[in-house]
Amino acid sequence: VRRFQARFNVEIDVLHSNLNDTQRLNVWERARTGQSAIVIGTRSALFTQFSDLGLIILDEEHDGSFKQQDGWRYHARDLGIVLAQKLNIPILLGSATPSLESVNNVQNGKYHHLVLSKRAGNATALRQFVIDLKHQRIQNGLSEPLLQRMQEHLEKGNQVLLFLNRRGFAPVLLCHECGWIDECHHCEKPYTYHQHQRVLRCHHCGAQKTVPMQCGHCGSTHLVTTGLGTEQLEETLKARFPQYNIARIDRDSTARKGKLEGYLEDIQQGKSQILIGTQMLAKGHHFPNVTLVALVNVDNALFSLDFRAEERLAQLYVQVAGRSGRAEKQGEVVLQTHYPDHPLLTTLLEKGYQAFAEETLKLRHNMGLPPFSFQALFKAQCRHSEEAENALSQLASFFYEQKIEGLQVLGPIPAPFSKKAGQYRWQLLLQHASRKQLQSALSRYSPELIKSSQVRLILDVDPLDLS
Repeated sequence: VRRFQARFNVEIDVLHSNLNDTQRLNVWERARTGQSAIVIGTRSALFTQFSDLGLIILDEEHDGSFKQQDGWRYHARDLGIVLAQKLNIPILLGSATPSLESVNNVQNGKYHHLVLSKRAGNATALRQFVIDLKHQRIQNGLSEPLLQRMQEHLEKGNQVLLFLNRRGFAPVLLCHECGWIDECHHCEKPYTYHQHQRVLRCHHCGAQKTVPMQCGHCGSTHLVTTGLGTEQLEETLKARFPQYNIARIDRDSTARKGKLEGYLEDIQQGKSQILIGTQMLAKGHHFPNVTLVALVNVDNALFSLDFRAEERLAQLYVQVAGRSGRAEKQGEVVLQTHYPDHPLLTTLLEKGYQAFAEETLKLRHNMGLPPFSFQALFKAQCRHSEEAENALSQLASFFYEQKIEGLQVLGPIPAPFSKKAGQYRWQLLLQHASRKQLQSALSRYSPELIKSSQVRLILDVDPLDLS
């Protein structure tokens, strides 16, 4: 908003979910009557009525947060495109790492492709380094070559940013004697250990409890943590670089109002030299003195059940790397991995995101996956696993009976994240090469087909989250 106010001498309004009803109404009224020239907002800003809308801009169009994941499931990017068509106005989708759907639309001639071939300002091209973690001595997720490189950049008076997309101290608390893991009973997933508050917290349903004194299975008091979180990374770096200030930015450290702004101000003024962050720090920020960015642990994305995980990793890598070398200083990006020869990584690092996108699209085409097919996901939730499964089995039988040629009915199967907040979760996936045929199949479906009142059924068309 500050950047727009500095650039445009017009009325600018802002819309997001933290506004109260009066503030929101005032923005709507100003937009409807033409008093505001620019509205900057999150996805729900699309529903604002404008007196004479002339242009829609969707920045970071690839970002998954444009998809509403509960209630009415819509995708703000796709809805924005429909709105622009109806109003006969241009829509600009901006991204350094466009979604594969958008890349495919460019290849098919549906979109005009505008390329910004140079980095903003006087920024130079990044230098990229891969550290093979195999046979390395690793200290709490950090290899010695990375620590040495950090030392070099810090001694020159520059800032260093470490990216780790896992908050808390450690993702698992276990018994060293018998291997028992302290799990959330509602989700059947390990609690995350938060050392600063001395609590165990479930990052799925929000439940928390005090740290146990002994094992819940064998009674041993030898409980240890395993895995790495941002809190632990902060402690390790405090011990290694005591002379430098560290800013840790994640949902826990910025929960109180004004905290995030305070951290960002300290970074801009050079009061913090080492920055640790989750996705909150990955994109959009301009830190001119950051010359080294490192991705600490991203290997799990290379072997995910979700076919979009590799696309998200490539986007994340480019976005995080973009925080380095944004001014005149030479920037470097370091990727720590056990799999430096993974074809995704080699294509991405050697040829860039566009080549990666084209290669991944070929794979998707060969496998008949989106954007070369269209999906609808039925999710069933119930306190009893069998009821959720039975409901989707009834649904699967119904779609088989429709005998729609080319319709794939996959499932029912347990969701990859099979229990959350005490609810068992099952899924049924419909897939077809034609959106029209898929819509035809869905139009025959009625909620009355499900005989159980205990089961909550959700339909997600074009799902992005298959967990």
